Amino acid sequence: MRAVIKFVLTLILVAAIAWIGLWWYAQTRIQNGFEAWAEQQATHGITVAYSSLQRGTSPTEALVTITGLTITLPQTANGVQPVVTLPTLGLRIEAASPTVFHADLPNKITFNAGGNIDLAMNSGSIALSENLNPNALFDKTVYPFSGGDFAASDVDFLASSGSLLVLHLDSLTGHADLNLNAGSGDAAVNETVNVNGLALSPLMVHIASIPFDGKIDQLGFTLDLSGPVPPQIYGVPDAIRAVPHDEVAQQKIVMPIIHQWASQGGSGSLAVTLAIGPSTASADAAVKFDANLQPNGTANLTADHLDEFTSAITSAYPQVADTISAVEAELTPYISNSNQTGQTLTIHATYGNGAVNINGTKVAPLPPVDWNTLENPPAAAPAGQ
Repeated sequence: MRAVIKFVLTLILVAAIAWIGLWWYAQTRIQNGFEAWAEQQATHGITVAYSSLQRGTSPTEALVTITGLTITLPQTANGVQPVVTLPTLGLRIEAASPTVFHADLPNKITFNAGGNIDLAMNSGSIALSENLNPNALFDKTVYPFSGGDFAASDVDFLASSGSLLVLHLDSLTGHADLNLNAGSGDAAVNETVNVNGLALSPLMVHIASIPFDGKIDQLGFTLDLSGPVPPQIYGVPDAIRAVPHDEVAQQKIVMPIIHQWASQGGSGSLAVTLAIGPSTASADAAVKFDANLQPNGTANLTADHLDEFTSAITSAYPQVADTISAVEAELTPYISNSNQTGQTLTIHATYGNGAVNINGTKVAPLPPVDWNTLENPPAAAPAGQ
């Protein structure tokens, strides 16, 4: 019996020592990861500074807390250096969910762009979490995240040092899944974002006579990409930063990556929903590539109660009435009427095989994509020519 008790106690002691060691190692990795990120930002002209960095003391979570964090962005063409300030930032991994990395953002984040441009974001609650790739725990070359979630509620964007409300959000949520090892046809990226109760301040609504009380009831966004992730994509942000105002150079960076993605079976889809005033609109589009790497796919758009929507717009801004009438005339073939949905716009477009069709009727030819020209665009003409 004594031998059994001794064995159990020894096992508990070994497990405790192992856990303490893992906890200490995890906190070290979090600290080193943050410090390495701060140093990396310096290569992009971004300065990261903070007042203190402290590790947690509870073995139930690996925690690193940064206080007085300021992020100074590169100087703009006007000589201004924007600064983002976070009073605190907590980075932690809980013992109960060791594959989830949490970033505890503060309820107030400020942004100063120099002069009188001083903005703040206040939130009732805000949370950010990332799903960890277990292989990254002991291999620093592995990308550490495989997706994550973001949620914020009761969000106010304020100007004048936080004294003037500009914009309010009831809630903002986001979710992402990332599979860097996706093969042809496999899901590589899935991202969804939903915004509810977006509203301009009553003062701005009154001054600008904005209809619908300056509110967007709901805005949703979904992006899906499939196919292998080109390895060059990781260097795109640095390459783009090196040529910030050169659109031709940027095209030369991006298009070869898209070409490679298309050649390896890449495909994608995008969907957007919008509810504003009396009208609800939804749009989606999808693209894939044939054996000759020519794009083909679909695009859809529906919007109801257009008569009520446009009436409210023209009542608020009579000067745009002629423009709205011209647009409505162009869209007449795709508009129907009903007692339930009022004027409803319905567009179903298909493209591919050299043609663009809307609601079953060919409306335009589709020229073939010349990848060589896209990847090697001509130099931009000098300004003024």
